[in-house]
Parts: sequence; C-alpha cells; structure tokens
Amino acid sequence: MTLQLALIGCGGMGRRHIVGFHKLRGIGRQDIELVAVCDPCRANAELARDRARELLGDAPAIFDSFEAAHRARPDLDAIIVTTPPDLHMSVGVAALEAGVHVMVEKPITLTIRQGRQLIDAATRTGRKLAVAENYRRDPINRLAKALIESGVLGRVFLGVQSSSGSGERVIITPWRHQRRSGGIVVDMGVHYTDLLEFFLGPIDTVMGMSRQVDQQRRDTQGAWHPVDAEDLSVGVARFRNGALANWLLNLAGRGESQFARIFYGTGGTLGIPRDRSGGELSLSLRRDGQDAKLTPEEQLALIPDFALDPTTAALFGADRLASYTLPFAEVDANLLAVELADFADAIAADRAPEVAGLEGLRALAVIYAFLESERTGGAVAIDEFMSGEGSLYFSEIEASPAGH
Repeated sequence: MTLQLALIGCGGMGRRHIVGFHKLRGIGRQDIELVAVCDPCRANAELARDRARELLGDAPAIFDSFEAAHRARPDLDAIIVTTPPDLHMSVGVAALEAGVHVMVEKPITLTIRQGRQLIDAATRTGRKLAVAENYRRDPINRLAKALIESGVLGRVFLGVQSSSGSGERVIITPWRHQRRSGGIVVDMGVHYTDLLEFFLGPIDTVMGMSRQVDQQRRDTQGAWHPVDAEDLSVGVARFRNGALANWLLNLAGRGESQFARIFYGTGGTLGIPRDRSGGELSLSLRRDGQDAKLTPEEQLALIPDFALDPTTAALFGADRLASYTLPFAEVDANLLAVELADFADAIAADRAPEVAGLEGLRALAVIYAFLESERTGGAVAIDEFMSGEGSLYFSEIEASPAGH
C-alpha cells in the first residue's frame, strides 16, 4: 500500500520536508507519495510543487487548504502540517475528523489547551497523531541515550542544557519572535525539553525566570522587525527520578555562541555535542577514584547491542555510529526523512508514532512552564500544568495581537 500524503504549509519548513521525501526515495522507500501541497499563498505552493517535481519526479496538485485537497483527493491518507503553530490545532482537528492521519511540526500547538483538543480528536477518531521532533533522531543522541540507559553513568543526578547565540538577528522567520505564534523560546526550547525527557524521563517541576532582551530583530536583508516574545529563559528542573537540571536558553546572545549538554552521574559524565553536528560524545567514567575518558570505539564497546533503526542506518551509512561528517542540509533532510518513515510505519503497523501527541504536549508544557514560573514566582508542577487551565502566560498569549 502506498500512503497518499499532503503537505499543509509550503514555506521553508514545508519545502525541507520535501527533501526528506527525496531522501527516502534514495534508500528505496517507495511507499509514500506526496500527492498535494496546500498553502493560502499561491507562490509558496508553487515553490513546493516545483521542488517536488525536481526531487521526486512528479508534481503534486496545488490547493489553498486541507479541505480543498481532501475534496479533490478523498483517498488522502495523511498530512504533514508545517504551518505556524497557531494553526496546528484547527488544521489537525479538521484532518483527523475527516479520517486522515496527522503529523504536525513542533511545537504540537500554540497552547496546551489546543494540544489537548488535538489529542482528543486523534483519540476520538482513532487516527494517528505524530509530532515531528527531529533532534532526538540524531544518531549521536541515539547513542547518548543508549549509553545512559545502559547504566554506565551510574545514577544520573544532574543534567545541563545551556546555549547562547543569535544576537539581535531574526531566527529563520519574523513570526517566530511573536508570542501569538509561540515565540522563539518556545520554538527552539521545545527541542531541548523533548530531549531532556528523552534522556532522563519525565520532568516533575520547573522554576524559571525569563525576559525579552530585543524589542526588534534584523533579517538577512537588513530590515528590522518589531517582536514581542521572550528571548532569554533561565531555570532549574527536577525529574521524576530525582535528578536535577540546569537550564539556559539565551537567544539574544552576542559574541561567541555557546552550547553545552552534559549529564553527571555517580559513575561518570557524558557530554553531548550540538545537535546535527555529527560530533563525538565526551564520556568519562570514574574508575578507582580516577576519571578515564573513553574513545568512540570504547563507547560503542560498552553497548554491544546498540544499533540504529534500519532507516537511520541506511541514510547515515552505518548502524553503529559514534560520529559522522555530512553537510548540514543533508543531515537535516535525513532526520526529517526518519520522522516521515516512522509516521508512515506507525500507520501501516497500527502502532503509536515515536513522538505521539502526549510526548509532544509534555515537551510544550515544560518549556511553557519555565515562562509561567516567571509570572507565578514559584515552581510549576508539569502534571498539573498539562491541563492547560488557569495559566497566566496563556492568558497573555490569547490577549496579544496576531503575530503574522
């Protein structure tokens, strides 16, 4: 069976997904067909159609909405939603209620309440709901998780997720700096909250402080854009297993950029490089009171049963990788291809996607909880915050003007 799929949203992210389709074709996956591209902006839809024709050999039909695509193609099996987050819920619910499986780009929705509605629609209709979270699919992050789960670090008691950069520049698109579209701390931070739970399990509580450093941002053409979303978030978190985490997301950082992801355990320390860089892990183990740094070969030897899934192995060229050297665009496309393959396989096998609605919602709740804590002045319990009710921060979002 060939999955008939439509792309909803044909901006830069949507066109990146088309390259992911192309990557799957390159490893022999012929079971997914892009039959439609949808965008109210005709120029964007035409760019996506032309890109698909170039890479896939066939030109998908153009529509201005999911509804129009579904009327013309009632055989549509699934969609990928790559619109801004404030449209994820309405597009996703419409598709699910039409019997169509849905994968949404991260974050799952603009707010937790919207995420709940989307998950409820998937449950009610029996359709699959996946969240396109690509960072966790990096082969180096897969290796890191395998090492942590093997117990080589002993009891992990502290995680650090810290990054700084971007300055006053627009990050990808101006709407990502508007609260009404989520804001850049949410747009970037949801990657990292997903990874923290990917590595160490559920986060119970967070405390955070945040602020907006830059009131306007400059794009690549030199034009300035007014912005209203936070670009600095600092905080701490406590995991259900008792571990703590130190959190810094500075998207207004001038000068040299900085990145650190480190896990400290009673048996050693694991440093993880910047996502999609292909860099090696830094693993040091405590042996007889001394720290011994392990080579990549020694790291792999600790986990002889570790292997990447077949799709990732085919795309990256091996099933046991401790590093890789590839152009960024190729890495990006590979990871989007892995997301798409998992979504298609979940539909075919009638199983949950790796990142289903609840996992996507938790990542969103954690990053918003850091912002909520600034308003409440205290700790925010994630399980309670997951209801989406009574949030001071969400009340501000709902009162803010449209950001795009």
